[in-house]
Amino acid sequence: MTKSKTFTLYLVKENVVAFEDALSSTAIDRIKAGSATVRNSERLGDRSTAFIFEGTPHPPSWLADLAAVFGNLPNIKNATSCSIVAFKNKQRIFLISFGHGWQHIDESKIEPDFGLKVAINSPTDTKIKRVDRSNLGEAIKGVSQSAFQRDLQAFGLDEALDQVRRITARSDDEFASNLAGSTSLKITREMVLSDIVSISEEALLRFHSGRYKNTIFHIIDKVRPILDRQILKELDETAVKLIKDGENNFELSMPGWSDEDVVYYGFSGLRLQKRFPDLLMENYRAALGRDIVNLEPESIVSKHGVFAEFANDSMAKKRWSIKKALIGSVILDGGLYAISEGEWYRFDTQFKDDVEASFKELIDGWDNPPLKIIRKVSDDGKRIGFESEFDYNKRSASYYGQICLDQEILEVPAIPFGKFEACDLLDVEKKKFIHVKKSSRQSSILSHFFKQGSNSSKILKTFREARLALVDKVRSLAGNHIGDELARKLGNSLEDWTVEFHIIDAARSDGTYTVPFFSRISLRDEARMLKGMALGVVVRFIPT
Repeated sequence: MTKSKTFTLYLVKENVVAFEDALSSTAIDRIKAGSATVRNSERLGDRSTAFIFEGTPHPPSWLADLAAVFGNLPNIKNATSCSIVAFKNKQRIFLISFGHGWQHIDESKIEPDFGLKVAINSPTDTKIKRVDRSNLGEAIKGVSQSAFQRDLQAFGLDEALDQVRRITARSDDEFASNLAGSTSLKITREMVLSDIVSISEEALLRFHSGRYKNTIFHIIDKVRPILDRQILKELDETAVKLIKDGENNFELSMPGWSDEDVVYYGFSGLRLQKRFPDLLMENYRAALGRDIVNLEPESIVSKHGVFAEFANDSMAKKRWSIKKALIGSVILDGGLYAISEGEWYRFDTQFKDDVEASFKELIDGWDNPPLKIIRKVSDDGKRIGFESEFDYNKRSASYYGQICLDQEILEVPAIPFGKFEACDLLDVEKKKFIHVKKSSRQSSILSHFFKQGSNSSKILKTFREARLALVDKVRSLAGNHIGDELARKLGNSLEDWTVEFHIIDAARSDGTYTVPFFSRISLRDEARMLKGMALGVVVRFIPT
């Protein structure tokens, strides 16, 4: 009886013709030095080769800990060996790793989404067991899993923003009993090694299949993470060239590590010691000065960095590389690529155009110049910062005759979690819920900002108890007269009310205002939900 086994299969890129070319430089050096065993065979595909790497015997790391307490221990030595089997079938090269053999594979020579494509083209919608994903809008990684097989919709995949990295599932036929797909394809079924030839043929067909386009996994064509090292190298080189040439493809942003107010920004790895209120590409170029001609990919990856100082004295400085701070996009070989928090992604052009059009529809100007945020300068003149959002909101409320609800938490037992913040500024007369954020460069924080604003409005629209709590809060802050007027204008449906997102920021180099692309996706989705509740949605920029 054939036993159930698990093999891990890789597909090598079409332009690789020799088995050795798919191996890492370390593996090739060991082969040349004669410290690896190489065996050829005609019994696996058109031809095949096994590369076996023997480990050097050494005591296990835990043995020294035991020896400090126990005496007369055996002289144990472990030797971890591994192997890579390469074979050719249907004009393509496949690799199978045994043990830690995957460490001897050159990642730039294999198809980065082979396993994922095979996996999503294999199961039915009711046989997915686990989905590993990363959310671009909120900059988090997550896993959805179930002890039983679930419908795809049960995993709650957000359109485009949730990037599928790996799925685990059952196949819908005899192809496999279980499979897991990412870069590699891990397949489990009753088989012997020679069966991998027919399995590779079917896997290749599924890799090229478009079946997934009719499932929830069609989202991978809209935004796809780039894993190919050669393309990543070309993208980094292109980005550096555009920065050196003074083009406006890129700006700098703070990764979403904290909601705390940033007081100052500065650069590390450079001679310039100044602090800035905004994190701007023009400041980075100015800091480079004449040395900008020597800028190279290694500079933005590991040599040059950005740091932030916070209003909260208990918080330490946060530091990150220039590459991790880059936001923007480039065209490379006809494809559109964008970078967020150091990771590159490829976009479907039509999807990008739809997001851009939706964003432009939400932007509105000002009838009169908006109230500016106050700039503060340190005594030595080196540090320039802005007042906090809370202080700005208090001044705005006084200036415009609005009510400042920033940090005013409403307690409503009837709603999930029991507490929420209605908005930052409430304009009773003009029927506006206004949410304010300082800086439009932080992708994850902006996405959270838009979602928080839409959730607050949804609560007010849905729960009468929430509206009553808001009215009570306004009565305590502004008096019964204003509270009564608010109750009348809220009514039972928030008719004619508008949700406004005000973003305080400097203009880009071309004079326009925008937010990172991933935040525009979040804004589009939240705006759709708000408009579906018959609420208006507007985005306004307050220039610094």
